[in-house]
Amino acid sequence: MAPTTARVATKARSTVVARAEDSRRAVLGGMLVGGLAIATPANAVDIIDDRAAKAKGYDIIYEARDLDLPQGQRDGLFQARGDAALTKKRIAESVSRINGKLGSDIGKKYWTEAREELRRQVGTLSFDINTLASALGKADRKEVEALKKTLKAEVTALDFAIRKKDKDAAVKEYADVQAALNAVLAKIGA
Repeated sequence: MAPTTARVATKARSTVVARAEDSRRAVLGGMLVGGLAIATPANAVDIIDDRAAKAKGYDIIYEARDLDLPQGQRDGLFQARGDAALTKKRIAESVSRINGKLGSDIGKKYWTEAREELRRQVGTLSFDINTLASALGKADRKEVEALKKTLKAEVTALDFAIRKKDKDAAVKEYADVQAALNAVLAKIGA
């Protein structure tokens, strides 16, 4: 009687022939060696070092979903408040948008775009000005608050002129907003 054989296919498309008299250990060992010997670069696992990306906030979305963290950290407020250089960079970006895009939108009578740009930038500026002002002394913080109150009044007047679609009033108020903003920024050192 001839010995019986069994064919076992592995994932790597190789076949291991086993005889009935071979031990189970030999068959499994042959399958393991066959699978490892045929490993190709397509089957290889790439290991990527993402520590630099994580340091820049690549996985911050997972923090937003982690209910064990405080709400301020989940919203990203701690990151913005903890880095003065980042805050100054955000202020510079907002000021450049106010000085550039907002002025051109008012000049072209793009009222909806001007209104939305003003509102977007003022929201960011308010948060960032408060962040930098918190590092100042008490007397300086009071002065910044007074300057912010003036800025808010000027922004409200500009917003009203934009809503009324009055180009002459909007141009005047735009200049007042720029002056008030420059006064606040000079005080906080941004």
